[in-house]
Amino acid sequence: MTALWQYLRREMLSRRYVVLILLYGLGIISIVRANRSYLDDLGRALYGYTDWMPSARPLAEAFSWFFNLGPTTVDASPLTQILAVAILAVVSLLLLRALRARTTWATVLCTVPVGLSPYGLENLSYKFDAPGMALGLLLAVLPCCFAHNSQKRFLLISALCLFASASFYQPALGAYLCITVYVCLTELASRRSPALVLRRFLRFLLPFLLGVGVYTLQAPLWFYTSQYSTYITQHASIPGPAQMPAELAQNVPHYLGLLVRDWGCNGLGLLLGVLFLCFALQLFARLLHSRRPSRPLMSGILRLGLILLLLPCFLLCPFGIQFALSDPVWAPRTFYGFGVMLSLMLLSLHAFAHGRTGRIIESTVRGLMLLQLLVFANVYGNLLDAQNQWELSRMSLLASDLNRYIQATGSSSVAFVGSVGLSPLAVNPAQKYPLLERLVTVPLTRNWRWGYEQLKTFGVAVKDTPVPQGAPTAATDVFIETPSYRIQRGPGDVGIVTFLPPPVPKTEKAKMRRTDG
Repeated sequence: MTALWQYLRREMLSRRYVVLILLYGLGIISIVRANRSYLDDLGRALYGYTDWMPSARPLAEAFSWFFNLGPTTVDASPLTQILAVAILAVVSLLLLRALRARTTWATVLCTVPVGLSPYGLENLSYKFDAPGMALGLLLAVLPCCFAHNSQKRFLLISALCLFASASFYQPALGAYLCITVYVCLTELASRRSPALVLRRFLRFLLPFLLGVGVYTLQAPLWFYTSQYSTYITQHASIPGPAQMPAELAQNVPHYLGLLVRDWGCNGLGLLLGVLFLCFALQLFARLLHSRRPSRPLMSGILRLGLILLLLPCFLLCPFGIQFALSDPVWAPRTFYGFGVMLSLMLLSLHAFAHGRTGRIIESTVRGLMLLQLLVFANVYGNLLDAQNQWELSRMSLLASDLNRYIQATGSSSVAFVGSVGLSPLAVNPAQKYPLLERLVTVPLTRNWRWGYEQLKTFGVAVKDTPVPQGAPTAATDVFIETPSYRIQRGPGDVGIVTFLPPPVPKTEKAKMRRTDG
């Protein structure tokens, strides 16, 4: 513990730590500039509640009390996001310590994906939640720094850290699983004894089962106190041992399909594929060139088979415990360990690169990766800004018309059909990066409470109402109609707001406009 503290104190006072913070800050500067209240931020800014306890995140609740000196939350952004960036920079340093890698400029740059993961950017978009999520990731990586201590000490420290990590943010546990599988892969490639590899795997697995097991036992206590307990327990239920194989058989191809969709049509996805391929090839090269004799019971073919089996597991580890859920919720922020996985692959390539050619290839892959992560982060932030302006302009007009409807009918019950949609400026980026369609959320949509919360910021207090049965679908009982939306008077004076798609020009007219332009 003393050695770890001395290491962190030395590195946090160095220029490398400052550069990490500057790089992460450069990545999120457009997110901060957009100043968008992201989902839960709306409720916490309006009412000042914390609301982390019902999600079984008691330490996130405690951190909020400490930060705000009480139960009432206030918007202190971008301070909270800057704090999260500083914490993620510490995670980068801890990752180097956990792998016993030399802390050089090259290795530090290899850990930049920890803070600029394309999936982790959504976590940094939360003004109130960003520091707690970052602390969850830190506590998921911290136990690996004690992997070479005695078994009892490692078991105790790791179980406590993993319990605390889940109590801050459950998806952060995927980072610990990434490191676990990575250690097994590298030891198999080094021709370690299979018994030693299995022992190392169990050494990592036991504290995980203990920490997560204790967390799972106490988590329902918080669920049952929530007004969303039905929704939470539905998506947090873990199937029994008999049902688990069938659930995994469904979840694994589902998540693989999402990864292919996110990165199957753009240059960043191609770069990620090249990185993963280089990582796999260097594992095979280590296996072939290792001088350690292979035991008869563990031939090279069997080792190769185990590596091939573990590689897909390594790719999917960032999803963490979501694989064990009977009804997993897919959101980019739940893939929080993705940046750790990328950093592990970059560090592995850096350690393996020998000679001028190897160094050039490794440096090129690392440089392109860092550049593209910065580009994607700023594209995302700029799109948040554009979406914010799009929603503000549409909702300001809608708020005025809804106030007129409430005054005319005396009813504040409103139901939405469709969605206000993405900004037109999002069309091109979303085609290039399909992930952006999930990263940039649209609060004002059917039966989603955040849209009603957002309308309150425009001075319109409406009741969250589902679309009534027998509601008019044609242009009957129309109160007002604009090019963007239509307000109809439904049964029981429920106002039905139907968002209209933008008019699509005919092909001939579109061609004429392009020709005239």
